[in-house]
Amino acid sequence: MSGSPLIVLKFGGSVLIDETSLRIAVHEIYRWRRDGYRVVAVVSAFAGATDALVCKAESISDDALPHTKAALIATGETVSAATLGVCLDAAGIPSTVFSPGAIQLRATGDALDATPVSVDGALIKRALDRDGVVVVPGFAAIDESGRTVTLGRGGSDQSALFLAYALGTDRCRLIKDVDGLYEWDPAIAGTPPRRFERISCDDALQLDGSIIQHKAVQFARDHEITFELGAFNATQPTVVSGAASVLETPRAAAAPTRVALLGLGTVGSGVLELLNQLPDEFDVVAACARNPDRHADKPLNGIVVSGDPVVTADTDADVVVEVIGGIDVARDAVTAALRNGTHVVTANKALIADFGESLAMLADNTGAALLCSGAVGGAVPVLEHVRGKSVQAVRGVVNGTTNFILNQIADSISFDAAIDLAQGNGFAEADPSRDLDGTDAVDKLRVIAECAGVRADEVRVDRQQSVKDAGMSRSDNGVVLRHVATLDRDGRIGVLLTPVSPDDALYDLPGAWNAVEIVYSDGSSIVLRGKGAGRLPTAQAVVADLLELRRNLQNTANITEYEPEVVCA
Repeated sequence: MSGSPLIVLKFGGSVLIDETSLRIAVHEIYRWRRDGYRVVAVVSAFAGATDALVCKAESISDDALPHTKAALIATGETVSAATLGVCLDAAGIPSTVFSPGAIQLRATGDALDATPVSVDGALIKRALDRDGVVVVPGFAAIDESGRTVTLGRGGSDQSALFLAYALGTDRCRLIKDVDGLYEWDPAIAGTPPRRFERISCDDALQLDGSIIQHKAVQFARDHEITFELGAFNATQPTVVSGAASVLETPRAAAAPTRVALLGLGTVGSGVLELLNQLPDEFDVVAACARNPDRHADKPLNGIVVSGDPVVTADTDADVVVEVIGGIDVARDAVTAALRNGTHVVTANKALIADFGESLAMLADNTGAALLCSGAVGGAVPVLEHVRGKSVQAVRGVVNGTTNFILNQIADSISFDAAIDLAQGNGFAEADPSRDLDGTDAVDKLRVIAECAGVRADEVRVDRQQSVKDAGMSRSDNGVVLRHVATLDRDGRIGVLLTPVSPDDALYDLPGAWNAVEIVYSDGSSIVLRGKGAGRLPTAQAVVADLLELRRNLQNTANITEYEPEVVCA
């Protein structure tokens, strides 16, 4: 993973309104992980938190020493960073949360307006190689004595740019509640301002500093750093650099993407919850379930839940999300949508394993998109790392249910009790037989094979072993038992109970985690880890497909509607 590109993302208080809005940060971080980036996330305090802490300090003492005051007001960023780490974990995305002291982020000068000068970049890069994501509180650092200092109002911008410079990142993006920098505040009545497609640091310093901290811009200018500023899920942020500024006519905001949701079970309910948190991006206009009467309490904005997936798929929605499972009905519904030219997102690995080729051909013929990242690995972005690449071999644990059960057995839990626990935690269906006998893992390998360009008629199952064969055999001699799935370039598939040692990438897999090692034809390899079962990890992958689809649709619209540029003098 050390060869993967690296990006610093900074999430400001204008985006982090409250704990619920941390979901925005999770979606954005996962977006870049899917694109192959390692991510350093720099986090501001929740909106209003820093002001409240300043007031608290001043209410206790009107002459508190600067370092003690800094120690208190910096806790806002500590809370938001730690909470983001928990949200990432819930979504199945591994991360490491560091404090400024842990990474030796040192700063000099005024304790309430300090300037960062050094950081332990090697420690951060080791964590990135292991987890792919590091979360750091913005705004704060430590001085030479180890005391907490802060970087001035808006200091998280400076934290992000300093880390980008110190780590030598490929990109740095500041995520705000606006889609870029404007000539003046767009909220002011009168002639609307133009948006900067690009802006020089010198021009950025002429703005009022309410969107980006001037100290941070000066740091970028002095160190020749290029960075981006834009909104969540943006495709064309403002680029800030030493180059001349370029203005453009603002584009109209895109309307929410209309979604028809097929299935309101465990995953479907998770998808609905996430979509309802993104009202500017998505509008659920139709839904269906096997037993509609059981979902009268769902937050569906007055939509009547249908019992017919095919009829629901045949609506005027922009995209159909299929999470009903099974094959026959799901195939009919997806086919109806694709025939209409409606885009489809599905997490149905059995459907894609059996009919992926024919459905993809139908999508090509009608100009629709067919996305299925949630079909394999939950929040582990496996398909994104094999699609269009020359893959030599894949080896991994791709079924979170069996991994959870084997971990329970290793703790002396009986097999039946382990299944009950898996079902109670949402890791197993009422009938878990496809998980237990390895069929689910075989389906996922067939989907991986198809994405890796292996022809369907070349894929064959050499050996498939049930996890029931593990019995009550506990791991010993320092090894653990895993249900390991393998695929080679010739299409041979195996799913076997395999003892693995501590030096194996599949060893440290708690709970329902998955891990996949992909070896490419050029000899390089990558290991991907994360939660592979449960409500939120699969829902996260489905919503990530929807956000990717929305970006692609916006890019197409922007190319069509692009206005001539105006180059500033």
